Amino acid sequence: MCNLQALRQLIAKSLDAVHTRRLTSIAIPAIGVGKLGFPEQLVATIMLDEVRQFSSHKPQTSLKDVRLVVYPKDRQTIKVRI
Repeated sequence: MCNLQALRQLIAKSLDAVHTRRLTSIAIPAIGVGKLGFPEQLVATIMLDEVRQFSSHKPQTSLKDVRLVVYPKDRQTIKVRI
């Protein structure tokens, strides 16, 4: 479970870095669903949770466009519904 916490922190730090640099967009890949073997549903939930949390804590951010990226041939991750 420790690695999932690291995933949360990585996403949060990435969002903060974009905010600090006053950038307007970021693309975040579905990290961990491949070789690390994290469950697709859990990764999708973590990604969305972190974006929502960031947005609620920093409503005045310059960040307006967040793209959650999934490898097109990764059918399992594409099927995930949150």
